[in-house]
Amino acid sequence: MADNNIQFRFEDVPKGYVFCFLTCPLSARCVRHRAGEAVPAGTQFGTAVFPTARQGDGCPMFKELRVIHAAWGFSRLFAPVRATDIASLRADVKNYLGGNGTYSRYKLGRRLLTPEQQRDILNIFRRYGYTEVTQFDHYVDVVDF
Repeated sequence: MADNNIQFRFEDVPKGYVFCFLTCPLSARCVRHRAGEAVPAGTQFGTAVFPTARQGDGCPMFKELRVIHAAWGFSRLFAPVRATDIASLRADVKNYLGGNGTYSRYKLGRRLLTPEQQRDILNIFRRYGYTEVTQFDHYVDVVDF
């Protein structure tokens, strides 16, 4: 369900994001449309959904507006890991995230883990036998672009 109280700041929208300026039955619930409303006066160009995308009451570019409980940082996760497991477990997490550079971005908070990514990483830990409830270092509620 759309939360019309969510405040968008243009600087929070990812670079290269596809904005929507169309009015349709989905616009109140669409993060692309809400982001388009945040474009500041004086902005002259950018990437946008074309009117041809609208198909009746539907749109393939529609992205549901949702706020997620995002996370970053791994020190708490790895704290209870045995020395015999640490290298392979860390390698599996890095592989899941796409490599060393991406892992580092999530570790430092430059990128945020979605709830689905958090679940998948915790499942990697469970496969190694770490079933205790563990947490990431930091959490924040953000719009899921």
